[in-house]
Amino acid sequence: MSTAQRAYQTKILREHVASGGAGLAGDEALMASADVHTLGAGLVALRGNVLGLFRFFEHTFLRLARRFRAEERHYPVLLPLQTLEEVGYFSHFPQQVTFGSHFPEDLPILEAVARSVAANKGRLAQEMRERVEAAHHALKPAVCLPCYGQFRGTRLPVDGAVRITMQNHVFRHEGNRYDALARLWDFQVRDIVFLGSYQEVKALREEAMDAIMALCEELDLTARLALANDPFFLGESSHKIVYQRLGEVKYELLLRIPHREMDVAAASFNLHRDFYASVYDIRQHDGAVAETACMGFGIERWVYGFLSQKGMDPTGWPEQVAAWVKSYAAGP
Repeated sequence: MSTAQRAYQTKILREHVASGGAGLAGDEALMASADVHTLGAGLVALRGNVLGLFRFFEHTFLRLARRFRAEERHYPVLLPLQTLEEVGYFSHFPQQVTFGSHFPEDLPILEAVARSVAANKGRLAQEMRERVEAAHHALKPAVCLPCYGQFRGTRLPVDGAVRITMQNHVFRHEGNRYDALARLWDFQVRDIVFLGSYQEVKALREEAMDAIMALCEELDLTARLALANDPFFLGESSHKIVYQRLGEVKYELLLRIPHREMDVAAASFNLHRDFYASVYDIRQHDGAVAETACMGFGIERWVYGFLSQKGMDPTGWPEQVAAWVKSYAAGP
């Protein structure tokens, strides 16, 4: 298994090398700019041209979803823990989950909290924090997770794969590994999900990968589409790293960060095979178990990769990007 994994580590499906550009000299110029404000570990606010660039990519990926005729859906950022349990998230990535809870609906406790806070100049004492209820919900660690349960027990139509899309905040706890705009606790992702036969979802994934490489060429971004696996499996799930590589079920779009001589994964193209369909009994029109695929686009990472290669000055950006951001700033 180890030999097989090493053999697949360097498989590059496609690559584009930019013609040039004055990128960032370091992260300091970005994170110290007036357009970026750090609220806390992994929590970043955007404004100005950086926010405009965020909106550009947000708009671009929505257009891509519409190109696939994907139905747009919206979900809350909170998930019942049952959803994460159903898909085995805690056995794969427990370290990433951010739980959501609240104080009990108990008037004496709420009054005690209010008195304690008033006596501590607005600060919540540890003994009051311990009154918080046991969590029954978590902040969403992946955008697509709630959509599969909506198809529980359904049979897909005969006229091709089902296509849906959604954008939302994603929350992944990363310990002390938060890193500029490359790794955040709270970030946004656009997902496009396909449900159908293996042949259908695989062909749609290939079309999506072609489209994203075309975007990198259009924007003159150094990028490569590479075979990948989820970065961290625990315990009994470690064998899935090799499975993902051998099955070529996961590709990532890697944007070059020149000033750090590294890449960031800004998009992923995943074949789930029949995993989610088996959990929720989703079947094709002929009764066979369906398969699913998810294309994910991390918007902050696209902003980071773009600025790393093209710099903070819009005059050095591709014309269509600079024009779109200028129009966005001008308003309706």
